[in-house]
Amino acid sequence: MQGVGEVKVFINYSQSSEVVAMYNENTKTSNTEENDTSGGTRKIQETDSQKDIIYQEENGEKIPITQKVINPKVEGAIITAKGANKEETKANIIQAVEAVTGLPTHKIQVFEMR
Repeated sequence: MQGVGEVKVFINYSQSSEVVAMYNENTKTSNTEENDTSGGTRKIQETDSQKDIIYQEENGEKIPITQKVINPKVEGAIITAKGANKEETKANIIQAVEAVTGLPTHKIQVFEMR
């Protein structure tokens, strides 16, 4: 970017990234209905579930298969840059960070690097 020299960026995240593995899930449900001699009825429902991570094997090592990766949410950005003392340059930096991160401009702070 014209007018910008050395740059340092600090990004604040709300949490770390999360990896969601794929699972093989088995669920068994059994229903039982019992009647006693005095006319009462009792219903029993039993559920048994088993959830196992699905692995692939590479070079003898089991690696979980990833279903998705949830990236952390960006909460704010602080940028120090040489040349940021000029308003036009500062506005260009803010606009670029806003475009990349989706942050509103009030969560982006730009300072002159000395």
